[in-house]
Amino acid sequence: MSRHFFEFFRCPQDAVRFDMAGDLSSAPGYFRLAEELRRNGKTAAIPVAKHAADDLVDTLPVECVNGDEIRLPFDPDKMADYLRYECYTEGGGKGTSRLGAHPLIRDIYYLCRPLLRVSIRSILQRIHLRSQLKNPFPKWPVDRTVDRLFEKMIIAAIRANGSRPIPFIWFWPEGKQAAFILTHDVEDQIGKAFCPSLMDIDDEYGFKASFQIVPEGRYPVEPDFLQKFRDRNFEICVHDLNHDGNLYQERSQFRRRAQLINRYCKEFGTKGFRSGVLYRNLLWYGDYQFSYDMSVPNVAHLDPQGGGCCTVMPYFIGDILEIPITATQDYTLFHILRQYSIDLWKQQIKTIVDGHGLLSFITHPDYVIEKKPQCVYRELLAYLRHQCNERNIWAALPRQIDCWWRQRNAMKLVPKSEGWAVVGEGSERAQIAYASVQNGTLVYSFAPPANMLRANQIQAIHNESSRIDGSPDMVTTSGFNDASHPKFLKKPERGTLVLDPIESAVNSTATLEEKVPEVGGGFMPARRPLRIAMIAYSFYEMDNRILRYASALAKRGDHIDVFALRREGQPAEEVTEGVHVNRLQARTLNEKNQLSFVWRICQFLLRALIQVAKHESRAHYDLLHVHSVPDFLVFSGLFPKFRGTPVILDIHDILPELYASKFASGDKSGMFRFLVGVERASTRFADHVIIANHIWRDRLISRGLSPDKCTVVMNYPDRSIFTRRAHSQPTQGKFLMLYPGSLNWHQGLDVAIRAFAKISKKAPHAEFHIYGDGPATKQLMELIRELGVESQISMHAGCPLQEIPRIMESADLGIVPKRKDNFGNEAFSTKILEFMTMSVPVIVSDTMIDQYYFNNSMVKFFCSGDDSDLARCMLEMIENSEARKLQIENANRFVETFDWSVRQHEYLELVDRLTRNTLA
Repeated sequence: MSRHFFEFFRCPQDAVRFDMAGDLSSAPGYFRLAEELRRNGKTAAIPVAKHAADDLVDTLPVECVNGDEIRLPFDPDKMADYLRYECYTEGGGKGTSRLGAHPLIRDIYYLCRPLLRVSIRSILQRIHLRSQLKNPFPKWPVDRTVDRLFEKMIIAAIRANGSRPIPFIWFWPEGKQAAFILTHDVEDQIGKAFCPSLMDIDDEYGFKASFQIVPEGRYPVEPDFLQKFRDRNFEICVHDLNHDGNLYQERSQFRRRAQLINRYCKEFGTKGFRSGVLYRNLLWYGDYQFSYDMSVPNVAHLDPQGGGCCTVMPYFIGDILEIPITATQDYTLFHILRQYSIDLWKQQIKTIVDGHGLLSFITHPDYVIEKKPQCVYRELLAYLRHQCNERNIWAALPRQIDCWWRQRNAMKLVPKSEGWAVVGEGSERAQIAYASVQNGTLVYSFAPPANMLRANQIQAIHNESSRIDGSPDMVTTSGFNDASHPKFLKKPERGTLVLDPIESAVNSTATLEEKVPEVGGGFMPARRPLRIAMIAYSFYEMDNRILRYASALAKRGDHIDVFALRREGQPAEEVTEGVHVNRLQARTLNEKNQLSFVWRICQFLLRALIQVAKHESRAHYDLLHVHSVPDFLVFSGLFPKFRGTPVILDIHDILPELYASKFASGDKSGMFRFLVGVERASTRFADHVIIANHIWRDRLISRGLSPDKCTVVMNYPDRSIFTRRAHSQPTQGKFLMLYPGSLNWHQGLDVAIRAFAKISKKAPHAEFHIYGDGPATKQLMELIRELGVESQISMHAGCPLQEIPRIMESADLGIVPKRKDNFGNEAFSTKILEFMTMSVPVIVSDTMIDQYYFNNSMVKFFCSGDDSDLARCMLEMIENSEARKLQIENANRFVETFDWSVRQHEYLELVDRLTRNTLA
């Protein structure tokens, strides 16, 4: 009665004994296995009801007798088969289809299917399936009922053995935390033609996949076509016979088709199969001769045939290994749910990986040809690549899963002098894990616990017990400290081990908000990924601040849409490192007057307002993060704000002072006072305001902003970008000075050029490189020619943020020559911290903001606007290598705490606090 448990946990059989709590009831009836799952069957010592609507008795408590034997009120093998074989469905798992259950309807549909556009088919399917997500069982979008049943059983076993950890063979080779496979079902000729391109895409992200080929009726299958997959180390599987939807309609016809399918498997040189439309009848699988099948979904609410196997682990159907489909298909996502994002996939990935299961994806070459779905698929691959690296996930082919699971099932865990060893084919890849209970939670670890269950202890405990008939010896490999399951057990009373209602462990209703482990240890409540929109009148890839925010959110699994400006040659839409970038408007940095400046911003505001509303209407945003300048851009979130979405206004530069600096307007002008009024209206509209430095925070508070509504988040460098390579060295024989940034008048580049011209002859080996774009570009180039220093000063176009560190690490000295005007005096320069992080000494103008954060030991100050003083500082730094070295050492100590990796939690905590109500 515990064979399936030992196939799941390859532990020593004598470590645990399961028995029935009594004789099974003479007549079957209904009892409760979970709150929404009402099962018809036989139980021991539990009364059953005649009708499913009756008040049903739970199958617990579970009793622990004589300290070592666990008595169950049901047969766990039959329970697992009941779920895996989908016996709980209306058709009892015998291939009944909700969509076209009548053969005539099915024949008509498949006759007309080639004539129906995908959009028409999806409308019909949405109408038919619109209510299926309301089904409480299996639990959408991932159900782990079978896995939780076995987890509950091993917790009882640990308790029965005096709370000693139980060794077992970990689920995946080399201690991988989880596994995943990519599969592609080729349905029609158009999909067949796209297969080489799809292989290119998979290869681009370092993955191989299995292609399921229909052998008859859909398209010609030439030997050369199949060989192309083999040559590139992709896998081939047989996909149905002719994909007409009638494979399991009639028994004698099925037998004839099964013979042909078996023949095609041999011709294709494959051991794998998947049925068309995921139709299945597991009771007929005895006619098949392949090794593994991939036709059973974990949850099938949105498939033509309902049900689901309720597990994220492979399992055996006789001699065939079933590799379940555990993620939503691309067709379902795009055309039934009408979602063009990976949010649902991220949610499923998290649940499955936390349960150490198998991620199994179906994407069709037929449905990812167009740009929009292909971008989503690329985003999925990028996210999976990141997850494989971060969470130690095994990227495998189906045949490798089949090979490993069969090897693991044949391995044995044998005693040795100081513990346990794994024997059997493939044991060199296996790893022993230990299951224990800590604070009521099931935990896995690789390190042998001090109190682990040893072979001699098992013999002593069970010296009179016999091996359970038909149960193979078990083995263990593990790979991750897991605390992903809620407390299952209460304290034993009077020798009886009582488990909480199976809602906890066999709970088909278990939510995704259960406790899951952090990589660094400890616990935090899991939550669904957030949908966040960021709006910015800037170039996304060149704005360090926005890049940091978006990257931090995307890496933790949130969906991020960025609405920004477009440079020449850039696509209007793309996904970069998991962030969806929508470029709404082109911009050239040459505003010559106030009207053109305001007009372009207003155009962008209108476009952002429309696009954000469109995206919001498709899927509700949990948060809007709007970046200033201008601060009135916050009103682009009007529609989501009306629907209850919280809004952050992030003020990079304070607008009234920036305007006065840019257009030489005083703070007494009417426009300045008007912009202060706009600032007040914008901050009142926002739910929270982020400001880039403490001086500006005080300024905003003086203008009426509540201190409780304002947070300072400085422009900290991101060490994942700004990291000096180990062997990088400045250019030999030259002394390179560098300025990277915008070319505006308040940046003081003209002062720096004049200063360099004064020392150019004294330091002929020195060069000054300027990287950036802006309205002052033309004037600066003319100044360089006028001073005759073209051979030593070079100007370069601005470049993406990711390229800046490679430029910086070749520099000997950084220059930040801001003017002390009303704006520049208070605007914090990110470049200073970036130079410090890259171990480059820096000369800085003595503005109020820079003296607020730095001192002379970290940077070298010069008198702002004084080109002679700057020239003096340049020459001193060129000639004094010890001064440069000392400044680098002091700066390194300072930036240890001014680091985005250290401070990003401040922003993430703010986001979580603001979205708490939207997730409730």
